[in-house]
Amino acid sequence: IMVTFGTGIGGGIILGGRLYRGAGGVHPEIGHHVLAAAGGLCTCGARGCWESLACGPALASLYSARNPGSPPLTARGICAAAEAGDASALAAIGEVGANIGLGLANLVNIFAPDRIALGGGLMQGERLFAPSIEAALERNCRLVRRSTTAIVPAELGGRAGLAGAAAAWINRERERRERI
Repeated sequence: IMVTFGTGIGGGIILGGRLYRGAGGVHPEIGHHVLAAAGGLCTCGARGCWESLACGPALASLYSARNPGSPPLTARGICAAAEAGDASALAAIGEVGANIGLGLANLVNIFAPDRIALGGGLMQGERLFAPSIEAALERNCRLVRRSTTAIVPAELGGRAGLAGAAAAWINRERERRERI
């Protein structure tokens, strides 16, 4: 499984060496499984989606709520503030990290994958998020042991989304040709 964390959450699932497509060929909306039914409104119209709780804008919103009247910061700015010891930035990163970890725990419990690769702009600050991600994984992976899944950085870094989109198109064309 590959998950990207940036202005939203996206991802792909490889099953049997192929990109998984759901019924009718649609791709799963990995960022829109609900973590908190009473959570905030997501761009998709549901409440408490993983994306609404664990992406760059979610981090910025949490930080702004803790610092009313301060100029807004981007996720990159919040990570820099956390590196400098800013308590509000560290708290916001802890909360978003816990939500990232909870969503990853759901993926571990549902798919029991051998690995999950993490990419996207938010993961440039992965070492800041890692303690709360790992704590949430340990807390929420009970029937499928956490140790069965390696959580690794995306090998292509910031290019992972583009490479994934290209691979999806190639896969779709191959499947179209096989049907002919």
